[in-house]
Amino acid sequence: MISAVFAILFGVSLLPGRKPLCLRFAERISDGIMPEGAEAYCRKLTWVWFAVLLANAAASVALVAFFGGRGATALPGWIVVCALSFAVVGGTFAIEGIIRARRFSVTFHTSGSTAKPKTIVKTFASLAKEVAFHRARLADVLARKPVFLSTVEPHHMYGILWRVLLPKAAGCTVDPEVILTPESLLEKMRAAESVFLVTTPSFLARFVEYADQYDIPRNVVELTTSGALLTADVAAAARRIFGRAPLEIFGSTETGGVADRRQETGNELWTVFDPVKAWADAEGRLVVSSPFSCRRRFTLGDGVVFETDRRFRLCGRMDRVVKIAEQRVSLPEMEATMCLIPEVAEAALGVVEGPYGPSLGAVVVPRKGWMDLKTLGKHACARALRAKCQQFFPRGAVPRKYRFVHALPRNAQGKVQASAIQEILSSQMAEPFVENEVRTAATYAADFTFDGDSAYFKGHFINYPVLPGVILLGMAHRFAESFVGRARALRTVKKMKFSHVLRPGETVHFMLTKKTDDEFTYEYRKGNVQCASGELCF
Repeated sequence: MISAVFAILFGVSLLPGRKPLCLRFAERISDGIMPEGAEAYCRKLTWVWFAVLLANAAASVALVAFFGGRGATALPGWIVVCALSFAVVGGTFAIEGIIRARRFSVTFHTSGSTAKPKTIVKTFASLAKEVAFHRARLADVLARKPVFLSTVEPHHMYGILWRVLLPKAAGCTVDPEVILTPESLLEKMRAAESVFLVTTPSFLARFVEYADQYDIPRNVVELTTSGALLTADVAAAARRIFGRAPLEIFGSTETGGVADRRQETGNELWTVFDPVKAWADAEGRLVVSSPFSCRRRFTLGDGVVFETDRRFRLCGRMDRVVKIAEQRVSLPEMEATMCLIPEVAEAALGVVEGPYGPSLGAVVVPRKGWMDLKTLGKHACARALRAKCQQFFPRGAVPRKYRFVHALPRNAQGKVQASAIQEILSSQMAEPFVENEVRTAATYAADFTFDGDSAYFKGHFINYPVLPGVILLGMAHRFAESFVGRARALRTVKKMKFSHVLRPGETVHFMLTKKTDDEFTYEYRKGNVQCASGELCF
């Protein structure tokens, strides 16, 4: 009787003009946040349940008729009937749950910024729970129906949650373009009534650096960042420009969002999200149990100190502790200490293998105004920086190799990638001293000074060193990648010319112009004289 009644209910809901019963259940338990293809799947599932329940009812009637006349001796038969009936229903639930988890899941490939890249599979249910949580807590902002503008690719964990699923669940408009330059962001902000900005600390730092040059509309109702830590200076600048401090999201692909903070007065603590449980293990690592996670319990590589039950302070990556000269040192702690040196704006460390064992190398972004780098040369400045590091670090752990760059290499989420740092430290192609950067939506310009101490001047030519043409081409490629914000494979170079030599220590003006998404022209000029030019095809 029970199977027959439910079979009728499922069957009636499949009539034209009615909503399938499984779709009604799905919408109720998912807060209306449904994946693509859910409606067709639920219609098929309603047919499956109709058929299973109808068959179950028919089989039960047949077995009742068979055992009905046997009196007390029918008891074992009745038990078999009940067991089979419940097994059919329970088995259908179990099999459908497995199929649904596979059918509605997302595969993420992590960037491997601090370790080897990983592949992580998450169910849509875990993503939907996180979206529902943020939709509820940001209800007042989302009620204003802002336009979502994003500098983040949609296929990342942060991107799919904040620029795809959340605005869709809230009924908001999403600009489909991934914004790459501050000028593009300003253009889109001016065209919108209200804006929800989804960005990264690296883009935000670049935006606020040039913000004083523009008339910025005050229509950002919310802005979020994730992927890396936002410095107090950039947070303060963003608060001044947009009228509100950025909402920083801390988490991982495996766990989803864990905590957030707004830096209103300084380096505030992180507050754990209400549905999430978090604590520190015996070694000080953050442990998370979350409905947003791909596992019931996950241990992150971040060191934390809990100030209260729900608030903690980050202490750097525990998986970036290395052994140098028989001493265990924390690379995040050393990087933070190096940034306290007045001449250093940012620093990233990596392990360099040498003939006498591993040592540390440092990739350094010099603070603006450190002119000794240009006048004395990079080798002299590296020795001076090493002397200052000796005041803070154990003798054997002081970085031995230094590379000076205009910006640390970051991925689309704003994270500094360990592999890119290792590549810079192992390369002999040192970056020039970069000044007077100017960016627009289609151009990049800067003044380059090629240090006379650089390895590529040696032997080219004896007694008359000049800059090799391959270095000019390599720098054009590198800064084109930096301009678009991602690695690009070079297909060919057209119209390549080398018309005037560059000597050690000379300053040249570099100009990069975007013709199409895959074609860029470059030019090096010394005053009115063109030194080199060409066209890069990616």
